[in-house]
Amino acid sequence: MTPTSPSRADLPDPAPAPPDTAALHWYLRLVRRHLGRGPYLDVAGAGGLLLAGLARLGPASGLAGSDAEADAMRSGAPGCPVHRRLDDLPGAVAALTAVEVLDRLPDDALAGDTGPGGWFRVLEPGGHALVVAADAEGRGRELAGARWVPPRHPRGHVRIREILTDTGFDVVREGADGLTRPPYGGVPALLDPRLTATRAQRSSGRLSMAVGSGERAVFVLRKPG
Repeated sequence: MTPTSPSRADLPDPAPAPPDTAALHWYLRLVRRHLGRGPYLDVAGAGGLLLAGLARLGPASGLAGSDAEADAMRSGAPGCPVHRRLDDLPGAVAALTAVEVLDRLPDDALAGDTGPGGWFRVLEPGGHALVVAADAEGRGRELAGARWVPPRHPRGHVRIREILTDTGFDVVREGADGLTRPPYGGVPALLDPRLTATRAQRSSGRLSMAVGSGERAVFVLRKPG
């Protein structure tokens, strides 16, 4: 018999990687600009690094999808409470972050505590969320070609936006993180003019690049009320 490779869905989930330093700083600047001063809830944040950063801006806690994830978040953000269920939180929050969480959730988990349904329930009316997810229709995937490594549950920005608005969120801003995984086409990062806009966006701390122009789709959401 000819051996075959298992499908992506049959492989075990790798531990999610925390954001790199440049991405982390950019996310925190977007939080300051669009989400206010908290209280913040970081959902399933890999390694607790974003949670620790949020705690420097205001009151912050975490929500984990597993005991192992909760332990990792507590280790990366000492002193920050990390909960396993929404019911364990003392109340609603004003702001929420969910970075690369949708990438790990199948459609049948979207209504759960760590999915968009849970985000909507825990946000107070008028509260805001920052959501970042891999864009299967983005420029980054196009340039990477066969080298593109999909997340466990790849979705394009059109489908991601549909999920968020169907949950009840208003989209305040939408954009992309830019070309953040060079090299592309063998061009060294320092010599690639296509990365100029990405560097400018990160330096400004703003969300200026159009949705679909990067590796990840980025949404600033508001719960009506």
